Amino acid sequence: MTNDIYFELMIAEFPSIRQNILEEQAEHIHFRMERFADYTFEQIESKNETEIIRCFNFQESKIDLMTAELINALTVSYCESMLLGKCADQMKQTKNLMPIKLKKIYLDYEKWYEELVEKNRHN
Repeated sequence: MTNDIYFELMIAEFPSIRQNILEEQAEHIHFRMERFADYTFEQIESKNETEIIRCFNFQESKIDLMTAELINALTVSYCESMLLGKCADQMKQTKNLMPIKLKKIYLDYEKWYEELVEKNRHN
């Protein structure tokens, strides 16, 4: 699936974020992915478990169809925002709502980040 189709599907599924996504230039997929992370944060902060799961399921349903570029944006813009962003302290519980593929990407990134921090601590 192309990057454009991915974001068109996202907008169709989550019309309330349409303007936020379209404010970012089409080639800036990391910024667009961060807008979806922001939407997911709003759901986490409001404890809207149904919508959190819907966000996670959207990502899960697209993983096998994503370009390498989209997978990279999912990892370093969506998952990193979850790990290090304003909802980081809530992710211990929230990541349990993630489906298998998304959770694996998240946990792999979390492990990589923790190893990087540990390595830098010893330098």
